[in-house]
Amino acid sequence: MSGTASILVVEDEFLVAMELEAILMNTGWKVVGPAGTLAGAVKLARSAHCDGAALDVNLGGDRVDEVASILAGRGIPFVFVSGYGRENLPAAHRENLLISKPANGQSLVQAVRDLLLD
Repeated sequence: MSGTASILVVEDEFLVAMELEAILMNTGWKVVGPAGTLAGAVKLARSAHCDGAALDVNLGGDRVDEVASILAGRGIPFVFVSGYGRENLPAAHRENLLISKPANGQSLVQAVRDLLLD
């Protein structure tokens, strides 16, 4: 991929969102968001330019199923970053990569690199 990739971050916990943002930016990627609410995440998923995304599964009690479907419909690959197990991922996207919280920076970076290469 030429240029700097833009990665959408969807995470409702402020400190975790900042950590994810720092990891991604230190790798040289641009961060879109982070979005901490379902409404904000849906808005960005529909309209923002992004090459990939890192999604928490639960945003203050709201599931990100709609966000995942929007991104998939736009052909934007994503990885889940969540404390929940695979059985709690949106059914249509359970095959997506899941990184368990707390996210290991190296695992996140490798997962996003893999997304961008596919």
